[in-house]
Amino acid sequence: MMRIIFERSGGFMGRKVSLDLDLATLPPDQADALKLLVAESDFLNLTELPTNTPAPDGFAYSITVKTSTIQHTIQASDANFPQGLRPLLNDLLARARSQ
Repeated sequence: MMRIIFERSGGFMGRKVSLDLDLATLPPDQADALKLLVAESDFLNLTELPTNTPAPDGFAYSITVKTSTIQHTIQASDANFPQGLRPLLNDLLARARSQ
């Protein structure tokens, strides 16, 4: 069991984009691709990032991964978003926009 909750807020328009994915409801290839992105980013082992106020018109992100044994959240802005999480961020953002 894995669930991913994603939110992006801020930006020029101040529009919020969000996504709540239960990987059990996705086709197996999509679920496997997301699990791989989570694993490759070492998401569950990332420590909390230093608080960083987003730049004016910048974005703030929140990604939460829940499994049957753990829940882990990373909050970041454009200024301090870890490069290793970019592939996961890009995938989640694309999925949120297509909804």
